[in-house]
Amino acid sequence: MSQEPKPSEPQPSTPKPHEATNRQGTGQQIPGSDRTPTAADFSQLLEIMQTLRQPGGCAWTGAQTHQSIMHYLIEETYEVLEALEDPRGLNLPLLREELGDVLLNLIFHAQMASEVPAELGGFGMEDVVADLAAKLIRRNPHVFSPREGAGPGPSAQEICEAWDRLKKLEKPERRGLLDGIPPHLPALALADKTLDKASKAGLWPSQGEHPAGLPAGIETEDALGAYLFELVAAARAAGLDAERSLRSHTRSYIQHHSE
Repeated sequence: MSQEPKPSEPQPSTPKPHEATNRQGTGQQIPGSDRTPTAADFSQLLEIMQTLRQPGGCAWTGAQTHQSIMHYLIEETYEVLEALEDPRGLNLPLLREELGDVLLNLIFHAQMASEVPAELGGFGMEDVVADLAAKLIRRNPHVFSPREGAGPGPSAQEICEAWDRLKKLEKPERRGLLDGIPPHLPALALADKTLDKASKAGLWPSQGEHPAGLPAGIETEDALGAYLFELVAAARAAGLDAERSLRSHTRSYIQHHSE
């Protein structure tokens, strides 16, 4: 059985969109050209994806849906992490390639969204970019709004607190103290994000409760990693699923504090 192509691996007869992304934002000359990248290159990338989706384009690309390719975005994101956590140090060539593949997935989803009528919520990549630019300006008033006096600006802590306040104003539907936590995060990331929000909300630790400390001798991330590895091994030996167990407990914690 032949393996289905990834969105970063179009059919051989079509150009690879991620190759176009690899030259974005570097300020370097494009190989084989006497010019440097411009906004036109990003527009060309959008046009390539539109062509691939059109009748007569790439049959595989044109047949995809948001649901059929969503796992690729997860895979490519983890490949970005591979470049960031290379044992030899930050792998910039790999990071450049994998960021291009992530961008390809974003453009792929945006192109499919643009095929939905605007009255039904459809949008294009241009809308995504415009929304993001507006959000960054809105969320960083200490940079983009007039400031009185010439004194020092806000501290990093004050900036984070202001960001959280602005986010709450923008998302009034999130009324619960633990609302807004992505439910499909990996179990450890879900637990950490939940504890971070719970701590800011004054829910953790609970009154009169003291978090259990780590076993003696665990003072580094390497030692902690080994300890967690042993916990997973012990869970497997007992016929338990460590990932599912932690995810279930964390979701129960969120549910308890959402009632």
